[in-house]
Amino acid sequence: MITLPPKFVAFDLETTGLINQKDEIIEIGAVKFTVFTDEKGRVVPKNLGEFNTLVKPNMLIPAEASNVNHITNDMVENAPPVGECLKKFTAFCGQGTILLAHNANFDSSFLREAYKKNPQLVPGNPVVDSLAISKTILPELPNHKLGYMADLFMKRREFTMKIDPEKMHRAVYDCEMLMEVFVALLRRRFKEKDWELGNIMAAMAKYKGVPQFINK
Repeated sequence: MITLPPKFVAFDLETTGLINQKDEIIEIGAVKFTVFTDEKGRVVPKNLGEFNTLVKPNMLIPAEASNVNHITNDMVENAPPVGECLKKFTAFCGQGTILLAHNANFDSSFLREAYKKNPQLVPGNPVVDSLAISKTILPELPNHKLGYMADLFMKRREFTMKIDPEKMHRAVYDCEMLMEVFVALLRRRFKEKDWELGNIMAAMAKYKGVPQFINK
């Protein structure tokens, strides 16, 4: 039994493109979760709450971005500006949580730029890259995309949520997938004591889960 489990925030951004210096955030999604030991003695995630907001950018959304994330200019027309959304995201994350993103370099770089342009309290939480962890724990996989790994774990009955391709590449849905994939990944290597709050950061670091920080 895990006596003092950590709390995580899996987060995902949708953007107008891939370059943080010129492109902008158009959606922020996050899922706060912890872990517990189920009746079978298996460590599983527990969803504690979700955060989701569309963001109005200072530019039009290119068609190629809309084709991927299905977010259109009409959808963000009345959305709040990014500065307001960041305040709510920071509050949702809270203190003491470990932030988690699949390809964290991308998401962290966009957040870093957005906080810089909208001066306010920047989260000091550690940010861990689940992509780096997955490449370390399962190097034999042909790819480490979230959808591929979710499908793989589902086939192996290590995944509880149903996969809906229509919802993929929307922020909160991807966060829910990430929560499941992340726990399924670490179950392969972690002993129960590794899941304890006092041990989790050192345990993840063994598998390239070395944190970065948005405020640095």
